[in-house]
Amino acid sequence: MNYLGVGISPGNVPVYHGTNPMVIERRVRIAELLLRCLICVLSVLTAFLVGTDSQVKEIFSIQKKARFTDMKALVFLVVANGVAAAYSLVQVVRCVVSMVKGSVLVNKPLAWTIFSGDQ
Repeated sequence: MNYLGVGISPGNVPVYHGTNPMVIERRVRIAELLLRCLICVLSVLTAFLVGTDSQVKEIFSIQKKARFTDMKALVFLVVANGVAAAYSLVQVVRCVVSMVKGSVLVNKPLAWTIFSGDQ
């Protein structure tokens, strides 16, 4: 039973066969590029905001200025966000090169490395 590009699978689930795989692949690549750019921007913004933030506490007319370097956890947060931003920037460059070349990633070890890095 086939009408208007809609078929019936053996499990009686409607299946649409009218989509071009190249269009889907292009949309996936664009979505990946946009998400990686967003990750890079947000990581840089977070590192900048945490790194430049300070707080002043006054106790009996003595002022103490606290910065992110006073807590090791915040220093780690800034460094981790910087590393995440750098990794995302590398992946953005890889996505752009892949889109310009038009080639698909076929190297299995590289694919596993990218997957592990994303995790």
